Amino acid sequence: MFYILLDLCSPLKNLKQGNSRVEWPSELHPEFFLPNGNLSTDGNSVITYYSTHTWLPGGGDVYYYGLEATLDVYGFDLQHGQASAAAIWIVNRGDGHPSSLSAIQFGWHIFPWLYKDSHTHFYTAWMSGGTSGKGCMNMNCAGFHKTSSSIAPGHVISPVSRVNDQKSYITLRIFKANYSGDWHIHFGPSGDSKPVGYFPKSLIPGLIGNTVEISFGGYVAHKKPRLSPPMGSGYVAYNENAASFSNLKLID
Repeated sequence: MFYILLDLCSPLKNLKQGNSRVEWPSELHPEFFLPNGNLSTDGNSVITYYSTHTWLPGGGDVYYYGLEATLDVYGFDLQHGQASAAAIWIVNRGDGHPSSLSAIQFGWHIFPWLYKDSHTHFYTAWMSGGTSGKGCMNMNCAGFHKTSSSIAPGHVISPVSRVNDQKSYITLRIFKANYSGDWHIHFGPSGDSKPVGYFPKSLIPGLIGNTVEISFGGYVAHKKPRLSPPMGSGYVAYNENAASFSNLKLID
Protein backbone atom coordinates (compact mmCIF):
# COMPACT_ATOMS: atom_id res chain seq x y z
CA MET A 1 0.00 0.00 0.00
CA PHE A 2 1.10 3.59 -0.60
CA TYR A 3 0.60 6.78 1.31
CA ILE A 4 0.69 10.13 -0.49
CA LEU A 5 2.65 13.26 0.42
CA LEU A 6 0.94 15.92 -1.69
CA ASP A 7 2.49 19.06 -3.16
CA LEU A 8 -0.27 20.03 -5.57
CA CYS A 9 -2.05 23.22 -6.55
CA SER A 10 -5.18 21.30 -7.52
CA PRO A 11 -6.92 18.60 -5.46
CA LEU A 12 -6.99 15.02 -6.64
CA LYS A 13 -10.07 12.85 -6.61
CA ASN A 14 -10.63 10.33 -3.86
CA LEU A 15 -8.35 7.39 -3.34
CA LYS A 16 -9.40 4.42 -5.45
CA GLN A 17 -8.85 0.98 -4.03
CA GLY A 18 -10.13 -2.36 -5.16
CA ASN A 19 -9.52 -5.66 -6.81
CA SER A 20 -10.38 -7.10 -10.18
CA ARG A 21 -9.73 -10.02 -12.47
CA VAL A 22 -8.01 -9.83 -15.83
CA GLU A 23 -6.53 -12.27 -18.29
CA TRP A 24 -2.97 -13.28 -17.45
CA PRO A 25 -0.57 -11.30 -19.65
CA SER A 26 -0.26 -12.18 -23.32
CA GLU A 27 2.76 -11.68 -25.57
CA LEU A 28 1.16 -8.55 -27.03
CA HIS A 29 0.08 -7.00 -23.73
CA PRO A 30 2.34 -8.57 -21.10
CA GLU A 31 1.07 -6.11 -18.51
CA PHE A 32 -1.39 -3.27 -18.57
CA PHE A 33 -3.47 -3.34 -15.44
CA LEU A 34 -5.50 -0.12 -15.35
CA PRO A 35 -6.84 1.42 -12.16
CA ASN A 36 -10.56 2.06 -11.83
CA GLY A 37 -11.39 -0.21 -14.77
CA ASN A 38 -14.06 -2.81 -15.35
CA LEU A 39 -11.98 -5.81 -16.31
CA SER A 40 -13.04 -9.16 -17.71
CA THR A 41 -12.93 -12.60 -16.16
CA ASP A 42 -12.29 -15.99 -17.68
CA GLY A 43 -10.78 -19.32 -16.69
CA ASN A 44 -7.24 -18.06 -17.27
CA SER A 45 -7.56 -14.99 -15.03
CA VAL A 46 -5.28 -13.32 -12.55
CA ILE A 47 -6.42 -11.48 -9.44
CA THR A 48 -5.18 -7.89 -9.12
CA TYR A 49 -5.31 -5.39 -6.28
CA TYR A 50 -4.64 -1.69 -6.69
CA SER A 51 -4.47 1.49 -4.66
CA THR A 52 -4.40 4.72 -6.68
CA HIS A 53 -5.15 8.43 -6.70
CA THR A 54 -6.65 9.88 -9.89
CA TRP A 55 -7.02 13.37 -11.29
CA LEU A 56 -10.09 13.49 -13.55
CA PRO A 57 -10.68 16.27 -16.08
CA GLY A 58 -13.92 18.18 -15.89
CA GLY A 59 -15.01 21.61 -14.79
CA GLY A 60 -13.03 24.82 -15.01
CA ASP A 61 -10.46 25.80 -17.59
CA VAL A 62 -7.44 23.97 -16.17
CA TYR A 63 -6.32 20.70 -17.73
CA TYR A 64 -3.23 18.71 -16.98
CA TYR A 65 -1.07 16.62 -19.31
CA GLY A 66 1.68 15.31 -17.10
CA LEU A 67 2.92 14.46 -13.63
CA GLU A 68 6.17 14.38 -11.69
CA ALA A 69 6.54 12.29 -8.54
CA THR A 70 9.20 10.87 -6.25
CA LEU A 71 8.61 7.40 -4.85
CA ASP A 72 10.46 4.77 -2.93
CA VAL A 73 11.31 1.60 -4.81
CA TYR A 74 11.36 -1.91 -3.33
CA GLY A 75 12.65 -5.36 -4.10
CA PHE A 76 11.08 -8.75 -3.31
CA ASP A 77 11.69 -12.35 -4.23
CA LEU A 78 8.67 -13.04 -6.43
CA GLN A 79 7.78 -16.11 -8.45
CA HIS A 80 6.37 -16.72 -11.91
CA GLY A 81 2.68 -15.87 -11.64
CA GLN A 82 3.24 -12.83 -9.40
CA ALA A 83 3.80 -9.14 -10.14
CA SER A 84 4.13 -5.97 -8.06
CA ALA A 85 4.42 -2.39 -9.32
CA ALA A 86 4.24 1.32 -8.61
CA ALA A 87 3.28 3.42 -11.60
CA ILE A 88 1.88 6.54 -13.22
CA TRP A 89 -0.94 6.17 -15.76
CA ILE A 90 -2.04 8.58 -18.50
CA VAL A 91 -5.43 7.42 -19.80
CA ASN A 92 -8.15 8.42 -22.23
CA ARG A 93 -11.11 6.02 -22.20
CA GLY A 94 -12.63 7.24 -25.47
CA ASP A 95 -16.30 6.39 -25.66
CA GLY A 96 -16.05 4.04 -22.71
CA HIS A 97 -15.72 0.84 -24.71
CA PRO A 98 -12.52 -1.20 -24.26
CA SER A 99 -11.72 -0.86 -27.96
CA SER A 100 -11.35 2.94 -27.61
CA LEU A 101 -8.94 2.88 -24.65
CA SER A 102 -5.64 4.74 -25.07
CA ALA A 103 -3.02 4.81 -22.34
CA ILE A 104 0.59 5.13 -21.19
CA GLN A 105 1.93 3.48 -18.05
CA PHE A 106 5.41 3.65 -16.52
CA GLY A 107 7.20 3.19 -13.21
CA TRP A 108 8.92 0.29 -11.47
CA HIS A 109 7.84 -3.30 -11.26
CA ILE A 110 8.91 -6.81 -10.36
CA PHE A 111 7.62 -9.22 -12.99
CA PRO A 112 9.34 -12.63 -13.24
CA TRP A 113 7.08 -13.75 -16.10
CA LEU A 114 8.48 -11.03 -18.35
CA TYR A 115 12.14 -10.84 -17.28
CA LYS A 116 12.81 -14.37 -15.98
CA ASP A 117 14.17 -12.80 -12.79
CA SER A 118 12.91 -11.13 -9.60
CA HIS A 119 14.82 -7.86 -9.95
CA THR A 120 13.08 -4.49 -9.81
CA HIS A 121 12.89 -2.92 -13.28
CA PHE A 122 12.09 0.51 -14.67
CA TYR A 123 9.40 -0.03 -17.29
CA THR A 124 7.13 1.65 -19.81
CA ALA A 125 3.99 0.42 -21.55
CA TRP A 126 1.52 1.81 -24.04
CA MET A 127 -1.84 0.82 -25.46
CA SER A 128 -3.91 2.12 -28.36
CA GLY A 129 -7.30 0.61 -29.11
CA GLY A 130 -7.69 -1.44 -25.94
CA THR A 131 -6.69 -5.06 -25.57
CA SER A 132 -7.75 -5.76 -29.16
CA GLY A 133 -5.53 -2.98 -30.53
CA LYS A 134 -1.84 -2.20 -30.43
CA GLY A 135 0.58 -1.86 -27.55
CA CYS A 136 3.46 -3.45 -25.73
CA MET A 137 5.94 -3.26 -22.87
CA ASN A 138 9.28 -1.47 -22.88
CA MET A 139 10.85 -1.73 -26.33
CA ASN A 140 9.46 -5.16 -27.21
CA CYS A 141 7.87 -3.60 -30.28
CA ALA A 142 8.27 -0.41 -32.28
CA GLY A 143 6.83 2.61 -30.50
CA PHE A 144 8.88 4.14 -27.70
CA HIS A 145 11.75 6.30 -29.00
CA LYS A 146 14.75 6.09 -26.68
CA THR A 147 16.93 9.20 -26.50
CA SER A 148 19.10 8.32 -23.49
CA SER A 149 22.45 6.60 -23.95
CA SER A 150 22.54 5.35 -20.36
CA ILE A 151 19.10 3.97 -19.56
CA ALA A 152 16.28 2.20 -21.38
CA PRO A 153 12.92 0.72 -20.42
CA GLY A 154 13.55 -2.63 -18.73
CA HIS A 155 16.62 -1.30 -16.89
CA VAL A 156 17.28 -2.95 -13.49
CA ILE A 157 16.95 -0.47 -10.61
CA SER A 158 19.60 -0.74 -7.92
CA PRO A 159 19.80 -0.19 -5.01
CA VAL A 160 16.24 -0.75 -3.80
CA SER A 161 14.60 -0.13 -0.44
CA ARG A 162 14.33 -2.78 2.21
CA VAL A 163 11.81 -2.63 5.04
CA ASN A 164 13.42 -1.41 8.30
CA ASP A 165 16.52 -0.38 6.36
CA GLN A 166 17.68 2.52 4.21
CA LYS A 167 15.20 3.64 1.56
CA SER A 168 15.96 4.21 -2.12
CA TYR A 169 13.96 6.73 -4.16
CA ILE A 170 13.38 7.48 -7.83
CA THR A 171 11.75 10.44 -9.57
CA LEU A 172 9.41 9.92 -12.51
CA ARG A 173 8.18 12.59 -14.88
CA ILE A 174 5.87 12.48 -17.89
CA PHE A 175 4.54 15.39 -19.92
CA LYS A 176 3.10 16.19 -23.33
CA ALA A 177 5.37 18.57 -25.24
CA ASN A 178 3.44 21.62 -26.42
CA TYR A 179 5.50 21.95 -29.59
CA SER A 180 5.10 18.37 -30.80
CA GLY A 181 2.35 16.61 -28.85
CA ASP A 182 4.77 13.78 -28.03
CA TRP A 183 4.75 12.25 -24.53
CA HIS A 184 8.17 12.51 -22.87
CA ILE A 185 9.41 10.19 -20.11
CA HIS A 186 12.04 11.16 -17.52
CA PHE A 187 13.53 8.83 -14.89
CA GLY A 188 16.34 8.99 -12.36
CA PRO A 189 17.40 8.99 -8.71
CA SER A 190 15.38 11.11 -6.29
CA GLY A 191 15.06 14.66 -7.60
CA ASP A 192 17.37 14.05 -10.54
CA SER A 193 15.28 12.60 -13.34
CA LYS A 194 16.75 12.69 -16.84
CA PRO A 195 15.14 12.27 -20.28
CA VAL A 196 14.77 8.62 -21.34
CA GLY A 197 12.73 8.99 -24.51
CA TYR A 198 9.23 9.67 -25.76
CA PHE A 199 6.06 8.19 -27.22
CA PRO A 200 5.32 10.00 -30.51
CA LYS A 201 1.80 11.41 -30.64
CA SER A 202 1.08 9.41 -33.81
CA LEU A 203 1.61 6.17 -31.87
CA ILE A 204 -1.48 6.67 -29.68
CA PRO A 205 -4.07 8.66 -31.68
CA GLY A 206 -6.58 8.51 -28.83
CA LEU A 207 -4.42 10.86 -26.77
CA ILE A 208 -4.22 13.52 -29.50
CA GLY A 209 -6.26 16.60 -28.63
CA ASN A 210 -8.11 14.84 -25.81
CA THR A 211 -8.19 15.34 -22.07
CA VAL A 212 -6.67 12.58 -19.96
CA GLU A 213 -6.98 10.95 -16.56
CA ILE A 214 -3.77 10.99 -14.52
CA SER A 215 -3.37 8.25 -11.92
CA PHE A 216 -0.54 7.17 -9.64
CA GLY A 217 -0.24 4.39 -7.11
CA GLY A 218 0.49 0.70 -6.89
CA TYR A 219 -0.89 -2.67 -7.85
CA VAL A 220 -0.12 -6.33 -7.43
CA ALA A 221 -1.24 -9.35 -9.39
CA HIS A 222 -1.12 -13.08 -8.85
CA LYS A 223 -2.29 -16.15 -10.66
CA LYS A 224 -3.60 -18.92 -8.44
CA PRO A 225 -2.26 -20.94 -6.70
CA ARG A 226 0.38 -18.24 -6.08
CA LEU A 227 -0.25 -15.93 -3.14
CA SER A 228 -0.60 -12.19 -3.60
CA PRO A 229 2.82 -10.46 -3.43
CA PRO A 230 3.43 -7.28 -1.38
CA MET A 231 2.28 -3.94 -2.78
CA GLY A 232 4.80 -1.15 -2.29
CA SER A 233 6.66 -2.04 0.91
CA GLY A 234 4.01 -4.54 1.96
CA TYR A 235 2.76 -2.30 4.79
CA VAL A 236 -0.63 -0.58 4.89
CA ALA A 237 -0.92 3.18 4.43
CA TYR A 238 -0.04 5.36 7.42
CA ASN A 239 2.27 2.72 8.87
CA GLU A 240 5.72 4.25 9.26
CA ASN A 241 7.08 1.60 6.88
CA ALA A 242 4.49 2.21 4.16
CA ALA A 243 5.71 3.08 0.65
CA SER A 244 5.09 6.63 -0.54
CA PHE A 245 4.64 9.03 -3.43
CA SER A 246 5.86 12.54 -2.64
CA ASN A 247 6.67 15.92 -4.23
CA LEU A 248 3.84 15.50 -6.72
CA LYS A 249 3.52 18.12 -9.45
CA LEU A 250 0.75 18.16 -12.03
CA ILE A 251 1.93 19.58 -15.35
CA ASP A 252 -0.34 21.66 -17.59
